[in-house]
Amino acid sequence: MQRPLIVVDVQRGNITEYNRFIPGGIASIVKAQLFDPIIFTRYVNTPDSPARRLLESKFMTEVGEAGMAPEISEVMGNVPPLTEYGTVNLGENWGARRYLITKNIYTAFTPDLEELLSQLELDNTGLYIVGADTETSVLKTAVDCFERGIEPIVFSQFCGSHRGLGYHEKAVDILKELIGESRVIKDYMPLRQRWERAKKG
Repeated sequence: MQRPLIVVDVQRGNITEYNRFIPGGIASIVKAQLFDPIIFTRYVNTPDSPARRLLESKFMTEVGEAGMAPEISEVMGNVPPLTEYGTVNLGENWGARRYLITKNIYTAFTPDLEELLSQLELDNTGLYIVGADTETSVLKTAVDCFERGIEPIVFSQFCGSHRGLGYHEKAVDILKELIGESRVIKDYMPLRQRWERAKKG
């Protein structure tokens, strides 16, 4: 089975009352063992990041904000310290090879991710994308995926914004325009049921 899932920046600083359902929902689809590999990303606002240099932002600089949400830490297993950058192989669990990529920009499509995708030699059947925030890291990752000729499939029910529902909904509308409405999936369950039937043979 090759069904790669990218879990984008589901970190404590990105989770508020507006999108608190995201970590548990994503953990549940990881535990369903329908995706492989699973690539988690983590945003750390380093001193040389564009957000720090150009916006003078100090958001996501400390472990309190930049640490992974507890439900995501559980399915990741071993969570390396924030000072460990690049790609970390987290080993196999939940029926999947698991990786963590630490970055200091919005998109998941860093040189580290591109190198990992090359090493994994995946069939070009698309990348499934979930995470936070919809209007920043998720949107940028999906568009960068699209522009590389890889089909992005965004599960919008497992995305959200810590700033509020309005930001998420606007980003979903923009994603539909940029990558195609059929690639932004609101209800994941029909796909899950089909995959589970296929898995049982």
